[in-house]
Amino acid sequence: FWTPVLCEGAGHPKPGSSTDPGGDGRGAWLATWAAHLVAGLRSAPPDLEVWTWHPTDHTAAFVARRASHELAVHRVDAQLGAGTAVDPVAPALAADGIEEIFVLMSEGAARTAAGRQAADRRGQTLHLHGTDHDAAEWLLTFEPGGVRVDRAHAKGDLALRGAVSDLEMLLYQRPPIGEVQRFGDEAVLDLFHREFTFA
Repeated sequence: FWTPVLCEGAGHPKPGSSTDPGGDGRGAWLATWAAHLVAGLRSAPPDLEVWTWHPTDHTAAFVARRASHELAVHRVDAQLGAGTAVDPVAPALAADGIEEIFVLMSEGAARTAAGRQAADRRGQTLHLHGTDHDAAEWLLTFEPGGVRVDRAHAKGDLALRGAVSDLEMLLYQRPPIGEVQRFGDEAVLDLFHREFTFA
């Protein structure tokens, strides 16, 4: 999906058919398109103007960030589906993935918040505490007008504490690999998932 977007923005020809052939040809097709995507991202200036669904950020940097997190989450999906050991997302990437969730919530509500109901937000708070990355602590407050995010340590109605990769997977409704400690009202996590559900 993103490779033709980058090609169009850069004025480069698109590299052949993007139609998944399925069956035995799928593996080679994925490898070929992965190589095209990596090459396109490496050659594109971060401020290259390209199409994105974001209302204001139409840059190759947005595409790079979105592709990184799509691939990280779906790599976990593939490992879960194959029944193999699941590798965690690197802590710094997972922390940025959580930061990107807040962008998706604020700028992509039509894609991420099918279950959102303003009346459900009554000031509940969710504290996220990553244990393996310094800059991985957030407090979300579910206010009637939206969700406020503070990068701070504070007591929440629900606190989730664990490796940053596990916190990211839990927010994306994937099973964590390790233990995520939960303190408080589990209904706050259900509220979060009504605000953010993104495959």
